[in-house]
Order: sequence, then structure tokens, then C-alpha cells
Amino acid sequence: MASQNSKVSVMKEDADIPKIPTIESQEDEIGTNDKSDQETPGPMHNISTKIKETVNIDLFLPQIHKWISDKIKPGPTLIIGEKIGEFAVNISEKVPSVIARESTSSYVSPKAEVKDESDLGKIDLKPFDLEKLSSIQDIFINIIVIFTLRKIDREHQQLLLAQCKRMLARDGQLIVVGEFYPKSVFLLPIAFTKESIRIFKSKLLKKKINKPITKIDKLANELELKFYDVKYDAGGRIRTYVLTKRWGALVS
Repeated sequence: MASQNSKVSVMKEDADIPKIPTIESQEDEIGTNDKSDQETPGPMHNISTKIKETVNIDLFLPQIHKWISDKIKPGPTLIIGEKIGEFAVNISEKVPSVIARESTSSYVSPKAEVKDESDLGKIDLKPFDLEKLSSIQDIFINIIVIFTLRKIDREHQQLLLAQCKRMLARDGQLIVVGEFYPKSVFLLPIAFTKESIRIFKSKLLKKKINKPITKIDKLANELELKFYDVKYDAGGRIRTYVLTKRWGALVS
């Protein structure tokens, strides 16, 4: 995880991907402090853990949410993404207002997205509709997009990011969480297997599928967005980018 005060640089698609985040080592160390004779998990255990976490990207959401929460600046906030109800409520404790747009296909109503119905008074939660974003005229300090770009084609990805740029404050930050193809040779067969399953569902079962994002650097450059920070998870299969409208926007 890069530091917020690290040197501003453009993150390229061919950047080196760090090792799998410390979720594994944290899980492996549970209970070892008091049991010196406990066996250390072997290589096969570590490999199976990596495969499980790489396949199930939802396992990384709690730590991604925390990373984003730690970066939130005081100010109006827009959140677009999957399963964001509780996350939006938590963010509402740190900012004056939150508009949330849920992109999960199984979305039913705001009441179904949060544990405590009384929390709905803290956020404006509605289903995500790209065409309706143009009707939002507010300016936001924080705009967060979580696993939404993979649901739409390239043209609409650019349109969504363009709308986000329009609504982003001069000193605001656009945080984009996306699914990408991993750079690790070890993890590529897993990604290709999942992609084959997606294609099968799309072609034979006529189901709409999610696709990993490609060339986000080109999308950002076309929109003149600047890369400020990035977090890699699942061997780079999940990436969380922090973008701004101008260099130095987040440098205090």
C-alpha cells in the first residue's frame, strides 16, 4: 500500500505488483503467540489460501473499505458501487453528507441494504443509473466507485469517469476500486478459468457478466485525471486507485 504522502506519480498498467496483502500472514499468526509448539503452515496451505482469496475477491472488501475510510477528507461524498449500504453509513460518520448509488443487480430497496433502518436518515441511497448521474449538480470532495466499472463497457466506463470528474471538487479525490487481470504468472491460470466461466454464462446462459478492467491508465489520461495513490490486493487482481483533477490536490 502506497503512502498518501508518497511522491505523486502516474501508475502504469505494467507497474510491479506487490505480494499478496498481509491477510494471509495475519490469519496464520492467530493464536501463535501463546503456543510456541504450534506447527507453522506449510507451502501448500499458503498456496491454497492465495487461490481462495484470489478467487473470492469479496474477502478483501473489509480491508479495502478501511483503507478508503482512512483517506476520506471532510466534505460531501458520493459513493457508487456494490454492497455499499453499511459502508456508506460508516462514511457518513466522518463527512457532512453522503449520496450512495447501489450498483448490485440484486438491489431491492434501501431498507435491505443496511442493518439498522434508522441509519437511512444519514445517507441518500438509491439504485445506480448512469444516465441519471447528470442530474446531480453537487460538487463532492470524495467520490468512491467500487466494482462498478467492470459492469459496463469501455464507452460507458469513460462516461462514468467523466461524470465523476465533473462532480469532483478541485481539491477532491476520486477513489476507484476495480477488478483487473493479475500480473502474477501463478495467478493468471485462475483468472483465465474465471474468464472462461464468465464467457460460458454470457454466451450460453445469456447472463450479463462482469469483466476485469483493462488500460485504466489510458482512460484516466483521456480524461486528464492524475494518479495520486494505489493499493494492490489479490496479487494485483484488485486495485484501488486514488485520482485527482490536478497535481498536488491532496498534498498538504
